[in-house]
Amino acid sequence: MFSPMKIILILLVIGAVFLAHRFYRSTIAPGLEKSRKNREFKGSRADKMLDLEECPRCGSFVADLGEHSCKDK
Repeated sequence: MFSPMKIILILLVIGAVFLAHRFYRSTIAPGLEKSRKNREFKGSRADKMLDLEECPRCGSFVADLGEHSCKDK
């Protein structure tokens, strides 16, 4: 059935897989995730930063105060 040697080998394999997974998650995976997110973000419309200004009359935040017209509530 199960000899002590088989049990020790199974535990060593499980420990090696656990340590390899920890190493992968702490060193390799964050770099891959960051590069994937950067690749998706680059070139999109969200790539450009936009500052909003608060309208002094109505208090809403708009991109351009020159084109903004306050709506009566």
